[in-house]
Amino acid sequence: MAAFTFEWDRGKAEIQPLAGMLGPIEFRMDDGHAVQPMAVAPWYDDDGADFDSLPGILKQLRGEWPCVPFGAPSPPAGLSDDWQAVNVAGAGADLHGYSSHNNWSLSSTFEGGVELSIDYPADHVIRRLARRIRGVTGKTRVDINLTVEARADVTLPIALHPVFRLPAQTGALIVDPGPFACGRIFPLPVEPGVSRLSQGATFSALDRVPAGSETIRISALPLEFDTEELVQLCGVEGTVTLENHAERYRAKLAYDPAVFPSLVLWISNRGRRNYPWNGRHLALGVEPTCGAFDLGPQVGCNPNNPIAADGFPTAVQFRAGQAFTTTYTIAVECL
Repeated sequence: MAAFTFEWDRGKAEIQPLAGMLGPIEFRMDDGHAVQPMAVAPWYDDDGADFDSLPGILKQLRGEWPCVPFGAPSPPAGLSDDWQAVNVAGAGADLHGYSSHNNWSLSSTFEGGVELSIDYPADHVIRRLARRIRGVTGKTRVDINLTVEARADVTLPIALHPVFRLPAQTGALIVDPGPFACGRIFPLPVEPGVSRLSQGATFSALDRVPAGSETIRISALPLEFDTEELVQLCGVEGTVTLENHAERYRAKLAYDPAVFPSLVLWISNRGRRNYPWNGRHLALGVEPTCGAFDLGPQVGCNPNNPIAADGFPTAVQFRAGQAFTTTYTIAVECL
């Protein structure tokens, strides 16, 4: 299927039907030059049997999309007892939700934007997702509305999944997530034999994240070594700023911290060697989250998981017949 596109006076954007992924987004700055902050995986135009066998979420990996529910359909092996799973019915078997692997439909177009939607299978507790995406007249900003409709009362982890480009120059992008109450490192190796951060450790600043007997600064990316890392910042305030000093622009993501009380940072720093990654993926996932990392519904819905037990919700309550809507923005400005 062909991509959906829209333009406004300060930019243009593309949306893949597969997963409804928004990107690239080209913003036209005051001086006339263009800025495109979203990551686009380098294998997007591959073909052949290996590409065809990829899960939908990977085939056109790029930009921003919603994850409902967020995370793995079942928790990974090796989790300690404090991340105990609970039974969750009707949430499907897709990583990051059915909508992350299937085609969205274009519902309507209007000046400067589009509306799209996807219907979930009849046996899923979620009935439908809809997105309204528009460029803001006179501004280098895109506004996005996400609406979730449930078939039954249900509690599920959800997230937004913007993925931003990283410059080639080590440390040239500065990450400012705003104040947060506590940081946690994923309780397992993100990429076995590659990930360096101390599994399950906590921290208070991105400049000093535990890594064995040392600390690593993850506020300046890319890192000088190849790795894959995942951290969750709990008790966030709803704004993330990325300063790209190599290309002299600042990208901002703003979201509702009442809906998404945490922020997951996925540092994809050329650490995965298998196809399609092939050691060439360099990007930063900046993921407003109501969940326990990407451990999925069975962990996120357990009120005793370590994050929820510390007072940070890890699942959203949906009501049958009541639409749930949240709004967020992606914007850029010159440094």
